[in-house]
Amino acid sequence: MGIWERLIHDLHPTNLRPIFYLITPNETLHYKTMEEVPHFLDNANLWMLLLVVIEFYFLDERKYAFNDTITSINAGILSFVMKYGGRYMSAALYPWCFSHFRIIDLDPHATSTWILCFFTQDLAYYLAHRAIHEFGVFWSYHQMHHSSEYYNLSTALRQGMWQDFGTFGFDLLQTFFIPPNIFIIHRYLNVAYQFWLHTETIPKLGPLEWVLNTPSAHRVHHGRNPYCIDRNYGATLIIWDRMFGTYAEEKTEEEIAYGLVTNVNTFDQLYCQTFEFKEIGYDKGQMKDANGKELFPGLWNKLKVVFQPPGYFPGVQTKWFFFWKCNVDNEEGIPEIKCRPPAYNPTLSTPLKIYLAFQFIALVVEAIQFNDVRLSMPWTPFAMHMAYLLASAQAFGYYFDHRPFCILFDCARLLAIAYYGFLMQITPLFIYAAVSAAAVIGLGFAGQLPVHVMAKKVD
Repeated sequence: MGIWERLIHDLHPTNLRPIFYLITPNETLHYKTMEEVPHFLDNANLWMLLLVVIEFYFLDERKYAFNDTITSINAGILSFVMKYGGRYMSAALYPWCFSHFRIIDLDPHATSTWILCFFTQDLAYYLAHRAIHEFGVFWSYHQMHHSSEYYNLSTALRQGMWQDFGTFGFDLLQTFFIPPNIFIIHRYLNVAYQFWLHTETIPKLGPLEWVLNTPSAHRVHHGRNPYCIDRNYGATLIIWDRMFGTYAEEKTEEEIAYGLVTNVNTFDQLYCQTFEFKEIGYDKGQMKDANGKELFPGLWNKLKVVFQPPGYFPGVQTKWFFFWKCNVDNEEGIPEIKCRPPAYNPTLSTPLKIYLAFQFIALVVEAIQFNDVRLSMPWTPFAMHMAYLLASAQAFGYYFDHRPFCILFDCARLLAIAYYGFLMQITPLFIYAAVSAAAVIGLGFAGQLPVHVMAKKVD
């Protein structure tokens, strides 16, 4: 399918409905296998991007930033292409587990089974989501989603590349009784629904707040104010949070500050995706108090702290939930926030923003086309396409952070693209790389690149 045909197909109004879970049992119960079920989430991706662009255009810079938005969408692209065989880990393993471990045979084409799975999938998501917040190093799989200091629709796309590896087991709990064709329907819809929750433009929704997860409830989840920590884990429903004591209502008198408790202050994509593995998996165990005494002495304590709640330190009380521990008081040790602080946002010149916007459009087009054909690609071109996506995401981060080597890195990226285009006789690719390289050189001579901004600051 060509890019224009793909645009027309994906932007059909029908593909907007999954974002609001507006799919009925009658529309989906005739599918016999997981492979037959439409990928509702993939089909809604272009609608999501369009809604991000619309919100970006109408909201002010306090709620959107050029660098943050592109970083979020790039994270979504990398998460998108890192799926196991193009599917969720749980979807890849589900049929085998169901055939070996199911204990009840429910009718795979019954409305009652469809409705039951609506609830079991949402509960499975609640448990998985809570685990990757509270179960020690598993927070590393998810923290990327919370690293933005803004809260808008682009934040929904800001996903951890490796998150599936930390959560797939919870979906598989349903293999005891939920047929695969029903499971995958709700797996897609459950995730798609969460997109519209990431916005500050929709106020509280009255009585719906008692049952459904809403933008108001999810704003609390993304906050770093003390009352927001480890709250509102639900996906479609908020009833699990109310049942298990993790619900918190948005306070109208207290402005929510978004991001991590300690923000990373970088747009380096791979660093943002991975730094927490080292911080919780190793650095935390090496911490010392003001007198130089180890907080976690001995190998056993260092190993244990890897699986303690991220906010755990000696003296902090914990309790068991399911198979992991969580803090008794979620607010303990969390600094008070009286007003929302300014976000990390290094300045970029307008000409550089235009160049990066052009590169971003090229990246999105490549990601869409790559996703359509990647499962049938030989390993060499597959690796080349993945390298392009990763290198491009990194190049954006280096420009946004004003890294001194950003120009050298980008020129090397463009040179590799030009060489590949020449080698494979792909003329448009060669031209794209050549024009882009010329633009970088032109921006350099015009003094519009980050190194010149840094030089002015030094002067």
